[in-house]
Order: sequence, then C-alpha cells, then structure tokens
Amino acid sequence: MGYEQTVDILEAELNRVLEGFGRLTAEDWSAPTRLEPLDPSLPHWTIFELAGHFDISIGLTRMLIADPSPGGQPGRDRVSFFIFPRIEVAPVVYDYAYTMVEGKAPTDMPGVLAETFGKTVEESRATAPDTIGSGYYALMRLDEFVPTRVVEAVVHGLDLTDAMGVEPAATPEGIALTAQLLDELLARRTVAGRPADLADDLTWIRAASGRGLDHPDPRLPLIG
Repeated sequence: MGYEQTVDILEAELNRVLEGFGRLTAEDWSAPTRLEPLDPSLPHWTIFELAGHFDISIGLTRMLIADPSPGGQPGRDRVSFFIFPRIEVAPVVYDYAYTMVEGKAPTDMPGVLAETFGKTVEESRATAPDTIGSGYYALMRLDEFVPTRVVEAVVHGLDLTDAMGVEPAATPEGIALTAQLLDELLARRTVAGRPADLADDLTWIRAASGRGLDHPDPRLPLIG
C-alpha cells in the first residue's frame, strides 16, 4: 500500500470520528468510556477526555512534520511503535487527555478536532513520506508514523462508539490496515498467528486492543 493511499485511509477514519463527535448531545460528553485505566482507582475517561486524547495523538503527526531531523536514523517503525512498557507510558497518556481539555468546554472540541484532523491530513499530503522526525518514542519516517495514526483512529473510534452504544464507524480499509498491523505486532512480540476464532478483522482488533472482548489467549491484548 502506498503512502498516499494510507493518508486517504487516515482522512476517512478521522472524518468518521469527527462525525461521531459532532452528533453528541451536551449530556453525551460526560458519558464514560469503557477503556480501563492502568490504575483501577482512577476514573474512566469520559468522551470529553477521549476527545482530548484524539487531539494530542493525531496532532503528533504535525509535530513530526514541523521539526524534521534530516539525516536522522529512525529508531522505530509502524509495528515497533506499539512495543513499549505500558506501566510507564499509560499514566502519561491518561493524564495528557485531561491536560488537552483543560480550559475547554465540550462544545469547543468538534472545532478543535476538525482543525487538528484537517491540518494533519493536509500537512501529511504536502510532506515527503521519507521525512524523518519525532515519533514520540524515537525518530520515525512519516510513512511509518501515519499508519500508527490509522490504528489510533480505529481503536479509539471504537471507544467512542462503544461509549455511545452504537455500531462501530470504522471504514473497511481502516479495519484491514489496523488488523494487519496487529498481526505483525503479534508476530514480533510473541508468536505469529491470531487465534482461529478471531478470523474476523474487527473481532481481532477488539481482542488485540482489549476493547470489549476478553480472550483466553495469553498473548492478548497486545495494546491497551
């Protein structure tokens, strides 16, 4: 799959996410997500905090583009991006969501996300895919980082639709890309081959990301 096609998929996923946030009522923003914090004593993010996470996680692409490191050596790719010590990273990610919505009202967030999503896609299209910059944990090529944002959009899109009790809104292309990346992550982290009962890509994504499907396979979930 080429870089331009991946950016197209990211745009489609982000549009679906934005449509979901745009349909929320004032009361919906305080609905809790089902994503379990690492510390069980902490409250679940509400949809408001989930929007804050979307803002920073998708906006990381713009940071990579804005501060390139010509000649730098990439330290991660689209798969190894998701290999990290969760006990160290999860608390930081959890807190960032609250930081991103500080001083904002829920009614502000659709506009905030529309700007972040739109500029992310626009700048990604206007930037060479071999551009190297910060991929949060290490230097990454832009064409390796953008697929990770598709995964973010698909997985956290499930958090949004699950919180609202509606059907998933991810595109078939976004689901396929995410499922393939998670297959590669499984092979790199443990032993290749998803369980036979997870042949359906969306079901596989739910089990691999711990979204509403606990699976007895000890290799799962892969990401949280």
